[in-house]
Amino acid sequence: METMAEEPFINIGVPKKEGIISSGIDKLDRLLEGGIPQGFTTVILGTPGSSIEILVKQIATIDNVTYITTEETKDEITDTMKRFNWRVPEISFVDISTRYYSSVLEGEQKRINVYQQRSKLKLKELIEIGSQGMPTTVTGGEDFLAVLSNNLKKVPMGGVIIINSLDFFLSQYRQEDVLKTIYASKVSNLKKKGALIIVMTKGIHGELFEKKMEGLADCVLELDVIQKGSSFERFLSVKKMRNYAKKIGIARYIIDDSGFVLEMIERIM
Repeated sequence: METMAEEPFINIGVPKKEGIISSGIDKLDRLLEGGIPQGFTTVILGTPGSSIEILVKQIATIDNVTYITTEETKDEITDTMKRFNWRVPEISFVDISTRYYSSVLEGEQKRINVYQQRSKLKLKELIEIGSQGMPTTVTGGEDFLAVLSNNLKKVPMGGVIIINSLDFFLSQYRQEDVLKTIYASKVSNLKKKGALIIVMTKGIHGELFEKKMEGLADCVLELDVIQKGSSFERFLSVKKMRNYAKKIGIARYIIDDSGFVLEMIERIM
């Protein structure tokens, strides 16, 4: 029968271990018994309200990071880091967010221009155009899945790659295509002995897809928010750590002025 053993945190740094990449958060490194093994692909699943975006930005404060952002701009990310008084390192940003929203606005402007042009036409001309069908205003766009693949190939040896988040690609492409790209990225990361960190919202892409991602990953972290009466508690679970069964556990966490703070570890015995 499995039992849970609690161990309080001691506020000391975690010694650096060979073959391990630090998460940049001492207490998270302790939960992982050192950090993330080189070559590992880590999937971080988070429910809405779990503050997963703060955890990811805090991890990005370590060195040698390539940050692929689809939800916030580079400036928004660095502004958040400064607000928490974190160290802001030299980060290689791939700002898909800005590129995507620029293309959306450009496409919308083309639609507006078409309607403005038509509003000046006479009724007879409008009828003739209508019989030919609505002209296409956007003739394709940037392949952001290809942008992801190309940038992952450029990551240096031992580099940390953060994809925040996979939700964007799943909203634009078929799940099978996204999985193929992630698997190729996993192989590349393994060869380069880096750390590939993939962020995804829990519970919106289907249970089967989540299981496939968990199967592909070497490490799975899950952030949950649980309501207890009129209050909420947040938990981080280490659901999977390939070849490191002892690292499976759960910890309560809070978000304060310093950022993401783990409080108490519970190990599965």
